[in-house]
Amino acid sequence: MKKNMNRKIAIPVMAGVLILVLILKCFGLITFRSGTRFGFAGNDGIHLMNGSYAKITGTMIHTLRPSKDSTAVHCEITTDSGTLHVQILQKADDTVLLDQDFSGNETFDLAADGKIQVKLTTEGHSGSYRFQY
Repeated sequence: MKKNMNRKIAIPVMAGVLILVLILKCFGLITFRSGTRFGFAGNDGIHLMNGSYAKITGTMIHTLRPSKDSTAVHCEITTDSGTLHVQILQKADDTVLLDQDFSGNETFDLAADGKIQVKLTTEGHSGSYRFQY
């Protein structure tokens, strides 16, 4: 009897957690990562994605929304070693705004309109990044 009661509780709780994760992803409030991060310190929000690290590998994806009256994403990439591949998509129509490898230090503004998706991919990058919208 107790096992049946545990199953009756566990299944709705697991479904609720899954629904919560999907809702947070749709609103761009969480970052999906696959890979490893060493010495990582960062902060992700609805207008900001930034991190500083000794070394990262893998992929990170985060959705950013524009702050009031914002028409450009401010991008800063600092490289101590390795290469960081950055892809930025316009969420409304999946238009590619940026698709580039960075192996040096770069600071630039990128025109955008509406929600964007930032995807970072690397096989071993040391440094930092900052995307503010």
